Amino acid sequence: MRLLWNRRFGSMWMPASSWVLLSVITCTPIASILLGGLEGQIPRVQLNQLPAADAILCLGGGVEPSLSEPTGFHLKAGADRLSTALTLAAGEKAPLLILGGGGYPHQGRTFSEADAVRDYLADHMSLKIQLHSLGVCSDTHDEALKVAELMKQRGLKRLLLVTSASHMPRAAAIFRKTDVQAVPVPCNYLSSVNHLGDLHWLHWPSHHGFEIFACWMHEKIGHYVYLWRGWI
Repeated sequence: MRLLWNRRFGSMWMPASSWVLLSVITCTPIASILLGGLEGQIPRVQLNQLPAADAILCLGGGVEPSLSEPTGFHLKAGADRLSTALTLAAGEKAPLLILGGGGYPHQGRTFSEADAVRDYLADHMSLKIQLHSLGVCSDTHDEALKVAELMKQRGLKRLLLVTSASHMPRAAAIFRKTDVQAVPVPCNYLSSVNHLGDLHWLHWPSHHGFEIFACWMHEKIGHYVYLWRGWI
């Protein structure tokens, strides 16, 4: 306002641009439309119509190990990945459930997301399925390499690949590169265009827009980084 009052219009472009960008992200569904474009690249599936496979792979990102939670882990925004994989396991779509995920350094020790979930399922759930943890993985490419080696060792052919819908295009491309026959099972649809309820073009500012935009930006940058590295 001070710049406007003093008619310093040349100095207003940066704050004005920032205000417009923030308004677009927080007050409109533009971020959701961008993310929805990623989520829509892989068709939705009906779990009961999926073919049987040799294994189910749940990519990491849905939980984090916890020394405070009584379960030993904390559910994050991507927890739909785990619930979807468990639904497939309960439906006996495969005899093996593979768990991926990252590592969390704490006081000189690294805690594994996959190990935390495996230990909980083994101790508290009666699943008719074998559990396998990939241990600490640095990224999706690392998960894919470990899975490819595991499938080669065990003579496995087909995999049900479970991950967030926005992440699935990149994940599916990685597994194609490693010659793993992966059937995509997208879940965890975050964009408003894929949620129940009407889409309003103008609404009160919300932090949700930042989260959606950050997710879209993460996947776009990740795609080009993986492409540059020759991973997809």
